Amino acid sequence: MDAATTKPRLVPSTRFALSLAMFFGCLVTYMMRTNMSFAVVCMVSENKTDTGVEKVSRCGKEMTPVDSNSSVIGEFDWDKKTTGMVLSSFFYGYIGSQIIGGHLASRYGGKRVVFITILGSSLLTLANPVAARTSEYALAILRAAIGFLQGATFPAMHTMWSVWGPPLELSVLTGVTYAGAQIGNVIVLPLSGFLCQYGFDGGWPSIFYILGVFGVIWCAVWWYISSDKPATHPRISKEEKQYIITSVEASMGKDTGKVPSTPWIKILTSPAVWACWAGHFAGDWGAYTMLVSLPSFLKDVLGLNLSSVSLFIILLSCYVFFQLGAVASIPYMAYFCAINAGGILADTIRSKGILSTLNTRRAAMLVALVGQGLFLVLSGYCGCGQDVSAVSFQSNSKILFQILVIIFITCGMAVSGFQYAGFVVNYLEIAPPFSGTVMGTGNTISALAGIISPAVTSYLTPNGTQEEWQVVMWLTAGILTAGALIFSIFASGEVQPWAKLSPEEGHEMAPLREGEKIELATA
Repeated sequence: MDAATTKPRLVPSTRFALSLAMFFGCLVTYMMRTNMSFAVVCMVSENKTDTGVEKVSRCGKEMTPVDSNSSVIGEFDWDKKTTGMVLSSFFYGYIGSQIIGGHLASRYGGKRVVFITILGSSLLTLANPVAARTSEYALAILRAAIGFLQGATFPAMHTMWSVWGPPLELSVLTGVTYAGAQIGNVIVLPLSGFLCQYGFDGGWPSIFYILGVFGVIWCAVWWYISSDKPATHPRISKEEKQYIITSVEASMGKDTGKVPSTPWIKILTSPAVWACWAGHFAGDWGAYTMLVSLPSFLKDVLGLNLSSVSLFIILLSCYVFFQLGAVASIPYMAYFCAINAGGILADTIRSKGILSTLNTRRAAMLVALVGQGLFLVLSGYCGCGQDVSAVSFQSNSKILFQILVIIFITCGMAVSGFQYAGFVVNYLEIAPPFSGTVMGTGNTISALAGIISPAVTSYLTPNGTQEEWQVVMWLTAGILTAGALIFSIFASGEVQPWAKLSPEEGHEMAPLREGEKIELATA
């Protein structure tokens, strides 16, 4: 069979190895993003465990005080406003570099942008303890700088997949790539708790030191294993290179080596693009709501033994940490599995002609967002653990409520993973030459959800009652459903006319040096 039409195996292959490298890149990126949320509990003195005082949860369940020997006394005397400033500073930087990331990747190569942003984030993460001990404002500026660097990472990765991903494998490859973020969330939880209690240099600084070193090591591996495009990879087989180039050019046209100008007017007036942005915003609203609210929701609904009102108070003692940490990790593990299963299922459905590309993306979004909304609403009606009180904590009725809440939250997080087979990969299908820029713009819009959603949730749950949490769940479900419907109505499964390459144009990952030519497959 001709090399141009032969499909090399996906596993093992250079393109799959690239997806695994990006998987670990997303993993370390998310660990450096969320580590402050966990570390700050150990850093701030107001979060130390009170002893000799009986606490009552918002569900009304009496909470047994934790022995002071297992508590962590914070090093800094920050009030909640200062702590909030430090935690939110990341997103103010993050929102400012999304579009820039796609543009830089188009000019200088995705490999370089990913390398520089993660290396820079790693070095700044290593400097977090010094900044914190200097001034809370120095730490906030440093976190904003990390956010700014990381904002360019994912658009750059998406730009690389526009030339590395054969259309019928995009769901799998991007699913593997971005699933690393969820595993990062799972790992940073127990790792931070352990280091906070037993780490060196006071405990909490070791969180930043270890993750920073991990990021630097990853960058060295990334530089060796990756390449901007198949044509310049030194170790890819000729058959795989021809297969990727031929598949990609069949959908968006042949590359001539010229970088096209970004058609901003057509992008901003494209219904298909806005469909992706609507789905992106809704999906991130649900994700940020769960990320920020899950510990508080589990505390209020299940009445778990927590010793502070801080967002991620579970790190204050090993006992409390592992009690809630294991429960909080279950939905993210389910999310990770669903992302990869959804990618494989979507590509199988398309390759066998069961559904068209557009209907596959529609189905993925409806299942992901509407399904997540349904399970979140159901979880809000399970009732607080003490509502079956007058019986012991070990009563069958109370355990049933706890199991139902965990099942519903886990199912909601799991089905939401199918969105990666929806709008995420659809960016690459409708505008492959500009996928990094379009996704970066969508990330900028959806990053607003990371700022607005926690504030709305806090406003709606001042007392943490069941009725207040029900309002949060219904609101989240409404936004998720609206996003899924808008995507389904206006989405497209084909390259948009303005995104197809003409003989005079190239794509975002066109050759970076004058005279460099891409080897084209011939019929």
